[in-house]
Amino acid sequence: MFFETTIDKRSKKAMIDLLAGHYRYNTMNGWNHSTSYAHCIKVNKLGLTSEQLNAAYDMLQTDFWNEIDEPIADFTSEMSGRYTIGTNGRSSGYLVLYKSEYELTGYKSYCRTCGQRNFKLVHDAAKSADHAFIEAYVFRNGGCWVDAIYLAEPAIAAIELSDEEKLSMVRSAKLACKDATIGNKCGACGTEGEHGRVNYTRPQKRLSVSGKNVDQNEDFSEWSLPELRNRVELVRRFDQACDEIRDNFIGLISTCKVVEEVVMIPKTVKRIECCHAS
Repeated sequence: MFFETTIDKRSKKAMIDLLAGHYRYNTMNGWNHSTSYAHCIKVNKLGLTSEQLNAAYDMLQTDFWNEIDEPIADFTSEMSGRYTIGTNGRSSGYLVLYKSEYELTGYKSYCRTCGQRNFKLVHDAAKSADHAFIEAYVFRNGGCWVDAIYLAEPAIAAIELSDEEKLSMVRSAKLACKDATIGNKCGACGTEGEHGRVNYTRPQKRLSVSGKNVDQNEDFSEWSLPELRNRVELVRRFDQACDEIRDNFIGLISTCKVVEEVVMIPKTVKRIECCHAS
């Protein structure tokens, strides 16, 4: 353990000392004056050997973060999205505990080719040709007519179904067209069919992170023992996640090396092309 500390959770004083004495850092910029529990993860503060420190400075020149940040996702999941961990500081040299929550994105389908997301569902096609025709008719104008107008349309009136059956189809189509499209053509890349849009199987969520302080200037002496224990568990789990990130970084610099390579990047430029009279 580097960041995590042992604590006697039977002692109110010990728990208060841990919470009140824990290192803190800004949740956003210094101007918002909000702080939370934090740890400094600048490489010269990680307790590395001189050999590890040299390797760490080399690693800082690469995009290594995705290789070591899995503990953050685990922590956020354990907290059911109520808390997460983020980096802050001019050089992202601090890990900070943040309040957070999951929010629905509103996206209901996505393109299997380009990944473009859509706020509309892909409507399941009607099984019968007559039903499909009525649905397409309603979808075409957004279901804005009153029911009787659809029934009076010559193309729909000619369908050999009872008015009750046609009315039921019209009403279901009017409901569906508010949140769905007929066909699964992608509006971005134009792909349709088996490689076009498909509905998500579950509601899509994103994590919204708050810059509000966590326990800033809190008087823990007024907290009950259960409240203190719950907060200590949260902070110790945060400390543990920071330890796991540190361990991952040490493992990375111990087993991987930084190599330099030349990468050719295509570049589009504008040039002048003149037409000269012969």
